Amino acid sequence: DVVNEAYADGSGGGRRDSNLQRTGNDWIEAAFRAARAADPNAKLCYNDYNTDNWSHAKTQGVYRMVQDFKSRGVP
Repeated sequence: DVVNEAYADGSGGGRRDSNLQRTGNDWIEAAFRAARAADPNAKLCYNDYNTDNWSHAKTQGVYRMVQDFKSRGVP
């Protein structure tokens, strides 16, 4: 796991309050880029809970993040 449980439960679909989130919105991307640089062959994973219901805001938030990362070539 590169990043674990960064999204908050509830109806907002946004990221949870954390010290890392307070550094800005790019910390998850920075973590994935650093992990890829450390091991170009590693399987990189984002891990979270309560994302099995497609209609939940949290699930949608994580999905949008993945779509964005893929579209911009973030590993």
